[in-house]
Amino acid sequence: MVDQGIDVCEFYCLCYNNPVRYKSMMERFSKIGLNLNIFEGVEITDPRIVDQPISEGIKRLWSITYGHIEMLKLFLQTDKKYGFFCEDDIYLHKEFANHIPKIIEEFETMNLDFLLLGHMTNYKIEDWILGYNLKHQFDNRPYKYHNYPATEHGHWGAHLYMVTRSHAQFLIDKFGNGYADATLTDSSLPHFSPDWTITKQGNRALMYPMMAVEDSIGDYGHGGQTEYHKSNTRLNYDPEYFI
Repeated sequence: MVDQGIDVCEFYCLCYNNPVRYKSMMERFSKIGLNLNIFEGVEITDPRIVDQPISEGIKRLWSITYGHIEMLKLFLQTDKKYGFFCEDDIYLHKEFANHIPKIIEEFETMNLDFLLLGHMTNYKIEDWILGYNLKHQFDNRPYKYHNYPATEHGHWGAHLYMVTRSHAQFLIDKFGNGYADATLTDSSLPHFSPDWTITKQGNRALMYPMMAVEDSIGDYGHGGQTEYHKSNTRLNYDPEYFI
């Protein structure tokens, strides 16, 4: 197989109204030689959101999720084979760009639709943990690929992920055309949130250790949630490996 590199990939970051994070994300990607496209988000005044009978908090969540959908659409306007998508609150692995050719090769070996490279966990992912068995064994790698539960509560975080063109279209078709509205009348549908929808579809795997770790800077509106986010960073962030 001929090695494929960053020339077949496009990189996107969702950053809403935050010049500080905008600057830091551009700098982090630039330092490792990657060109980053910043998408500045979907306003809660968007017609898909503004008049819905939901709280301001849920409107912000819908804004984030539509932001992911819009980035997927932008990716499909390119001729690139793979899209990488991240949020603006991550530390990036210093060797991420150098690993990309092997990640692509391994992605194709596993015939994946979706790869989660940055996510949340406050315990080390091991293949003996129920639902997290090895997806495929690759030798001499600083990371492993694991399956992860399909349920909406199975695993959290959409901090950095990789998709194919066909899967990007699938996600747009499934979640970008009235799905959010349907959740208001059908309680069986998972919430319109990246954690409950985008990360749980198709033939997927997660990488551990990760290529991106949440920085956990800020208040998450609830003491337990804030501590969970911070514990994830304490476990997975090492300044030797991340910028």
